Amino acid sequence: MIDKLINTIKEDEKNWSRFQKVFVEREITSKTILLQEGEISKHIYLIKQGCLREWFNKDGKDITFQFFFEGQAIASIDSFMNNKPNLFTIESIEPSIFVVF
Repeated sequence: MIDKLINTIKEDEKNWSRFQKVFVEREITSKTILLQEGEISKHIYLIKQGCLREWFNKDGKDITFQFFFEGQAIASIDSFMNNKPNLFTIESIEPSIFVVF
């Protein structure tokens, strides 16, 4: 799905020249934190391979409330859109590949 989106954008050379710097593919190991609770989100992640989780800290305990898998997008949209601290952490639970923009 992600590759299809990027290939569709690539079909129009003018569009691709504007967007190619925005779409960056990254590969990470497990337990990599992409967004820490309290940070302001600057990215949206499109998962190509692997699994990420969203969690928050409650009285010293990690509470996982959502998992994201291949083909899904993950972000703190409220933080991203409103430039305010997010309420959770985004972390990989296995080696993962994603497109960040």
